[in-house]
Amino acid sequence: MVAERWHQLAAADKTLRMRRHLILYPIIFLMIFIKLSGQEAIHNYGNLQLHKNGSLGFHADFSNFGGFDKNLGVIGFYHPTETLQIGGAFSPTFHDLEVGVANNVDLDLSINITQDLNFIYGNLRTDKSRRDIAVNFLEKSAFNGISDLSKVSGRASVRGQKSFEFPVGDDDRIRPLKIKFVKEVFLAKCSYHMENPDFPKSFANTFDTSKRGADLGHVFQQEFWNLSSSGRIQITLNWDPLSNLTYYASEINEVTIAGWNRNEKSWVNLGNTQLEGDLNQGWVQSNIFNANDYEIFTLGFLWTKNSDIPGNYAITPNGDGINDYFTLKIIDKSPNNEFRLFDRTGILVFEQSNYKDEFRGKGNRNIFMGKENLPEGVYFYLLELTDLNLKYQGYFYLVTK
Repeated sequence: MVAERWHQLAAADKTLRMRRHLILYPIIFLMIFIKLSGQEAIHNYGNLQLHKNGSLGFHADFSNFGGFDKNLGVIGFYHPTETLQIGGAFSPTFHDLEVGVANNVDLDLSINITQDLNFIYGNLRTDKSRRDIAVNFLEKSAFNGISDLSKVSGRASVRGQKSFEFPVGDDDRIRPLKIKFVKEVFLAKCSYHMENPDFPKSFANTFDTSKRGADLGHVFQQEFWNLSSSGRIQITLNWDPLSNLTYYASEINEVTIAGWNRNEKSWVNLGNTQLEGDLNQGWVQSNIFNANDYEIFTLGFLWTKNSDIPGNYAITPNGDGINDYFTLKIIDKSPNNEFRLFDRTGILVFEQSNYKDEFRGKGNRNIFMGKENLPEGVYFYLLELTDLNLKYQGYFYLVTK
């Protein structure tokens, strides 16, 4: 009995050892093939699979030409000095992926993450002009360890998640965008561009920041995010000290999110339902909107002070220093402008390009070409702000006594 039991255990141990060799065989064969052929990259032409609790480290480029989508362990890319590449014919799928490459990992094709992407140091980089290449986060995947030097420098996508923060940025700066689906969940793909939307490097078309709604005083010209998705969504953008928002706004309530509307070909204010922080560092959340209508997003700045918005006035050019001339604070934001003044019958009595407080009760057009004093009464003005692509009209009462 004892001898028979011993033989059974020995046979079971032999079978287990054979299975272990079978599991490792594709990896061993792969390494030997590369060593004998003298290639500088690791190529997979078979059906490579890493089992649960397994780990595999790449210290060279990896090209996938076979099956690489059933992995359950940890696969890492590591190198202290060089740039590594992931390429091939078929997108590899990683369960747990680690990145520890000083000069980043360049992607020549998309990769898929099914559980965790762990940044130790270095970026995953994609060509931003190629919309078909992205780091794809699947239904239950997440990431950790992001920083200015560890993120997706390029395009990332997410599928099947109600809310997600894209770990995107430029080569040396993290600039995440957060998306929240209101009802149905769709695929979303995002990239960050530290470019002027008026002259983008990675887009064939331009996004003219002078074309914007009347409530947008300015559209940020230093950066934008490209987001492709569908359905009703909310997004959150952030800023940091490098954004220098104090140049554009005097208080945080002026900060909003601006989106480029595909159909209107202009920037639209998407709101600021939530604001946190200050002008040095903070974040803003948009209203709910239809993702299909918009292509790119950035920060916008609102007109919030009534003194900046043209309205209706009383002018008393009597030399007492009070309301002696017609002033418009908003023209400080648009030195290129056209100002026209009409009497009650519609006759043009005053006109000035690049207006800056020149009207002091005297006309310069038609019967008032000699700059005579205008009679007391109501006058209507039309103001075109060329720099802001805005138009205003109003009236004022001229008092001559």
